[in-house]
Amino acid sequence: MADRTSLPSQETHGWCFVFDRLSEAASAALASDLAPLLACGDVIALSGDLGMGKSSFARALLRARAGDPWLEVPSPTFTLVQGYAMPDEDGEASLEIAHFDLYRISDSEELYEIGFEESWEAGAALVEWPDRADDLLPPSCLWLCFSAGESDEARVLTIAGNDLWRERLMRLCQKRRLLIDAGWGDALRHPIASDLSPRSYDRVMRPQDPFSETSEHPEELQQTAILMDMPERQPGPLLPDGRLYDQVAHRVTALAPMLSIAEGLETLGLRVPHRFGASVEEGLMLWEDFGGVTLAEGPEEPVDARYLATVSALAHLHQQPLPIRFEGTGGRHTLSRYDRDAFEVELDVFLDHYWPHVHGSACPEEKRAEFKALWLPFIDRITETGQVLVLRDVQDPNCFWLGADARDGAIGFIDFQDCLIGPHAYDLAALSMDARVTIPASLEQAMRSHYVSLRGFDAAAAATFTETYHIIAAQRTSKNLGAFARAANQAGRTGYLAHVPRSLDYLSRAMDHPLLGALKGWYEAEGLLTATDR
Repeated sequence: MADRTSLPSQETHGWCFVFDRLSEAASAALASDLAPLLACGDVIALSGDLGMGKSSFARALLRARAGDPWLEVPSPTFTLVQGYAMPDEDGEASLEIAHFDLYRISDSEELYEIGFEESWEAGAALVEWPDRADDLLPPSCLWLCFSAGESDEARVLTIAGNDLWRERLMRLCQKRRLLIDAGWGDALRHPIASDLSPRSYDRVMRPQDPFSETSEHPEELQQTAILMDMPERQPGPLLPDGRLYDQVAHRVTALAPMLSIAEGLETLGLRVPHRFGASVEEGLMLWEDFGGVTLAEGPEEPVDARYLATVSALAHLHQQPLPIRFEGTGGRHTLSRYDRDAFEVELDVFLDHYWPHVHGSACPEEKRAEFKALWLPFIDRITETGQVLVLRDVQDPNCFWLGADARDGAIGFIDFQDCLIGPHAYDLAALSMDARVTIPASLEQAMRSHYVSLRGFDAAAAATFTETYHIIAAQRTSKNLGAFARAANQAGRTGYLAHVPRSLDYLSRAMDHPLLGALKGWYEAEGLLTATDR
């Protein structure tokens, strides 16, 4: 029988990924990454000399898949195979995982006696010393080859498989490599529920001692961070006139400018997450975790002091010299202006998605023309008003309460990559009519008064600001309604419809200003200010 620990020839696999300095803890964390992806028919071949970490990897994977860090995982060296019934990804059925150790196999005929090939027909298999299996392993097998590294504490791990494995594991491997490079190789990843953006997030956690046999409290966390997945993408969708939505709306679709923006915002005194590491080419960034305390205790429980502190942070930002561009780690990023096209294309979202949600059919062209004729004078007005740096999505999920005595500021901000130069009332309007939290009219008024006071506006400037505020609140809330309807009707994310009644109340509140009387009358006449059961 051949005694080899190298990977199979290039003809048997089309993809490789190498970790050139993998500690034991990082290896265990990588196993936990892979564990939930294991499915029926999968075979993982664990190749390498004695003491290279094959058994430790298998043990970590089995424990992670079972969700039990204390799961007894004896070595199958003498029994040849050990079976485990595991919950699958949805936690309902079970996946049988067979753990083989073929070190003592002297003749491949013995494998038929222990049900080797049948194991992955009914479940999945982990195979240590796969070289002793001769030609019985399937071509779709994933190979993990462990070898000695530059130090006693580190190993080299080469992962190889076909293109299907590449599709399943490439992003996972890129994330783990960034964590290792940033000094977080032992951290475990836990997905965070995503919003309507194309980005995704993991909270990464460093356990006290993740897979230790002696730790009494492995659940105690030492540190957490946020891993953001923001792969560069083509701006979209395509608009009817051939333009791209993200370009017209001035959306940032790559990580590089976001890095420079974050650095620039810090220089202006805004509290944004510290960056621990990034892979610009792969669109991955590891940054500070602000925790889970935002501006509200629940959808109906805004905390006044936190919202007012956020207003203070915005007012301070708006009093800084207005930048034209940011230059930093991600290169030069020139700030766009919130122009007429950007405001218009956002309002199109309302007609394209909320109108059909209410009426069950597309908006007629004559109604679209009426809508635009009413809105254009207001859009022109807000694009000419006082210009500041607009963060653009200031609301509860994106603002974190760090405490009144926090050294760098009480409020931490995220989701600022689309910042641009725009009207000074925009972020306040977004915050004061928070799409996910019900803001009472009394708190809204207090926030607006607080901002006006901090900015030192006189009576005339305050009146102009208030008009701009109401226009922007109506525009943004209209856009939000369209986005919620689109999420529900196109992506099946019907939970967003829970925000519709609150948004309709905001829209009516915003349009109560005499300046918007005709616009409000049109919305009411078309049934767009009334909640629907659709």
